[in-house]
Amino acid sequence: MEPLFSTSSYGYRPNKNAHQAIEQARTNCWTYAWVIDMDIKGFFDNIDHGLMIRYLRKYTDRKHIITYVKRWLKAPIQLKDGTQIQNDEKGTPQGGVISPLLANIFLHVVIDSWMEQEFPDCPFERYADDMIVHVKNEKYARYVLKQIRERLKDNKLELHPDKTQLVYCNRKGRRKRTPAKVRQFDFLGYSFRSRKVQTKDGKVMFGFSPGISWKSVKRIVSTCRKLGFQRWTHMNIDEIAKVLAPMLRGWLHYYGRFHKTAMDYVFRMINRRIAKWVFNKYKRFKRRKFVSYAQRWLRKVAENYPYIFPHWQHGFTP
Repeated sequence: MEPLFSTSSYGYRPNKNAHQAIEQARTNCWTYAWVIDMDIKGFFDNIDHGLMIRYLRKYTDRKHIITYVKRWLKAPIQLKDGTQIQNDEKGTPQGGVISPLLANIFLHVVIDSWMEQEFPDCPFERYADDMIVHVKNEKYARYVLKQIRERLKDNKLELHPDKTQLVYCNRKGRRKRTPAKVRQFDFLGYSFRSRKVQTKDGKVMFGFSPGISWKSVKRIVSTCRKLGFQRWTHMNIDEIAKVLAPMLRGWLHYYGRFHKTAMDYVFRMINRRIAKWVFNKYKRFKRRKFVSYAQRWLRKVAENYPYIFPHWQHGFTP
């Protein structure tokens, strides 16, 4: 199937990743003024088994492949207490390794190849069931959205009424007055909106670019809150850094790829929690009853040893 898939499909494919989809979306947002931000309602839970097998037969007539896919689709779900829930005639197995491939085959027929044939002038990026479409003007965008909605309805799927929207990509060089209320959207953990960007010649202008989304920020903050590393007073700072380093590197690698400075709030929060650990760890700071003294001490440590935490090495020091 891999050679047949669309170049605009990035999810669960070799040599393709989310960063490539975000990069292509950024490029298209500068060229096209409007975006259709789509959300398929309960996609993995609502794929019709009959349609799935019909579309699979377009690419293979091997009986054993069809048989195994049918068994995978109808496999019951086992809960933690051992009870099983029998699968009905729709949905792919939760967490099944075959589910992403089946989803790509289904959407390749339903959306990808159909879009390339019916609307070749509307580029798009799709990562599994997360998809955005770029359109030149608002009137055409509404028409394309209507056609997509009908196409999905014919295949027993529907767009989420609250999460599907038309977005105006506001940037320098485009008309400022527009009736569009929505001027930003989230895609793969990034928020696309008007931001200050630096051109190749060093000038600063307003462009439509991605940066870490507020949902991703809240998710990282929640993870740190659950860890509660400010209470790990039995460990020294090197041991805490060793535990946190894999997560910090992962966040930096994924969310720091575009507009890294948008992560400033995240790392300020993490630095504050490290300062609270200093406050709880050393009695001399507790006597003063102010975390600010611990923050000053941590600032000096970061100046002398910036390699301790990964985010310090990227300039996000206390």
